[in-house]
This record gives sequence, C-alpha cells and structure tokens, in this order.
Amino acid sequence: MASADTFNRGDKIVHPKRPEWGVGIVRNGIAVKQPDGTRAQKLTIDFPNRGRAVINTGVVPLTAATNTPRTKQTTDSSPRATPSLGTPHGTPPLPRNPSMTRSASSSHTSNHHASDNGWLNDLEGQTSELWALPDALTDPFASLGQRLKATLETYRYSIDSRALFDWAVRQTGLNDPLSKYNRTELEQAFPRFARDRDLHLRDIVRQLKRSDGFHALKEAGRGLFPAGQSALDRAMRL
Repeated sequence: MASADTFNRGDKIVHPKRPEWGVGIVRNGIAVKQPDGTRAQKLTIDFPNRGRAVINTGVVPLTAATNTPRTKQTTDSSPRATPSLGTPHGTPPLPRNPSMTRSASSSHTSNHHASDNGWLNDLEGQTSELWALPDALTDPFASLGQRLKATLETYRYSIDSRALFDWAVRQTGLNDPLSKYNRTELEQAFPRFARDRDLHLRDIVRQLKRSDGFHALKEAGRGLFPAGQSALDRAMRL
C-alpha cells in the first residue's frame, strides 16, 4: 500500500520498521507506478545509523519525522519557494546573502567542537555532496557484486592530501574542488563519508553471504590494493 505522504528533497522521515536507523533525509526521488496501478515514490534517503538506502514507498510506507516539521525549513524570512525534488538545497535555511555561506560556515565550525556535532549541523546543507555515497555504490539496478566492486574502489581515498583531493574531485565533479570548499571542509566531510561507506560495505557483504554470493566476494578480492583488501577482510569477519 502506497504512503499517503509525498516527500520532497530535504524532508526528514523515519522508517517505521527500522527506527534504529534514525531520522533520514530525503536526497532524491522519482514517482513510480506500482503493479496495481497505484502511485508511489522511489526515494534515496540518508539515514545517520544506516547510510544511504533506496526505498519504494509503495512497499514501505514512510512517515514524516514528528519532531522536525517540514514547515521549519521555510521559517527564514527570505522569500523562497518550497523545495521540490530535483531542486538541490541543504537541510538548514541558507543565509540571505549567498556570499556569506562559506564565512558563516567557517566561523560556526571554529566556535563548536566536533564532540557536540556543531560542525555537522552547519555543514549539512553545504557539503552533503561530499559525503553522499556515489550512485555506483547504491544503484538498485546493479548487482551486489558490481556494488561491492564500486565500494571497494573508494578505499583508495584517504585523509592524505593527494588522496583527499582526488576523492573531492570524484565526489563533486569539479576539476578544482578547492574553488568551492576549503581544506578544512574536506577534512571534516571525509570521515562522514568513510563511516557511511564502511556501513554500506558491511551491508553488501552480509547480503552476499546470505545469498551464497561467495563467488562475487572472491572475485572482488582479486588484485585489490591493500586498503581495499583490509576493508573487505574486516567486513567478512563481521
């Protein structure tokens, strides 16, 4: 049965059967038609305790997070239309002067220690593209083996200068990510990306184990660079 709600990019939702995943943020979505003719949505959602998931609301009805009403996003006095799917924006309200975005972000980050997640709240809308898992890792139309291979490839990136820059190029599609983000923002976003990637890898390995996909696991382990091999070994032991 399809959900009665229609969700837009940036909406905060909960999975009624997986409350431990936390409050998810809708990143993208498309309208789909169910076999019985009813309409639903296929949503790409980032959950803090699960990572990225693609959910068909015709199969799993989702609910809006009760403690984060959607109207909160439009409380800024600046005139802005209600965001819709396909219109990129961050979760928090944007400053009235877009040129203030980077300076405000840097100032807030310097005044809040990472232990209270202040920098995460400030960067959520500014750098979400940095820590979002690439589509190749989560494509529901790709096989588990293909998603596993794409995931392991990302372990070539690290916090080291050259690898961090290459990672930012891949994440943003920019030839020079430093034209949009500073080094501090990249260093703060990478651990968030790495956490979601690690959780995603474990989930794929678990699925392959359950489906007797040991051949795909063996193939993925061939010719891996050390960091990728270590990550796969850790996931296999869990």
